[in-house]
Amino acid sequence: MPESKKRKKVEERRIARQQAQERRSKNKAVKVEQGSPKWWVPVMVGLAVIGLIIIVIAYITGGRYPIPGLDNGNINLFVGIGFILVGFLMTMGWK
Repeated sequence: MPESKKRKKVEERRIARQQAQERRSKNKAVKVEQGSPKWWVPVMVGLAVIGLIIIVIAYITGGRYPIPGLDNGNINLFVGIGFILVGFLMTMGWK
């Protein structure tokens, strides 16, 4: 009889350890996917704002500035639109 009591206690301990291990594994933190780097949003917004400023300056100066020396004044508008486009495309990678 004492032998069966020992076996029963050993089995109970094994079950208790297994249950404790299952509880611990459930409580473990799940690795969460990291978001975008901290510099992502300021660069994204900065590019859009710079593009807007370039377009406004080009409109006010008739296309002569902010990049002087370009043959066609519309090129400054395209540069501004390019900055805005890159800022917009960065929004797709933002998490």
